[in-house]
Amino acid sequence: MFIPVQAAASYINEEFCAAWEVFCLSENMDCLPFSGGWAEQPEWITQAISTLKVERYKADEEEREIKRQEQEDVKKHGRR
Repeated sequence: MFIPVQAAASYINEEFCAAWEVFCLSENMDCLPFSGGWAEQPEWITQAISTLKVERYKADEEEREIKRQEQEDVKKHGRR
């Protein structure tokens, strides 16, 4: 999810900050926020974590593609 700088304020609200905090904590601690599995988590938490994981994957894929293109350009045209 790429948000233009001009529109960032409309996306960064209390709900986004809560979702981001849960996502970062679950990633850093490698566990879910509440005991039990996915079925025991509140729905908004499972949605937040899964949505942000998908967005992170997309961003990582795009970054890998850019690096791959840069490497191909260097092979074709040499260093600039």
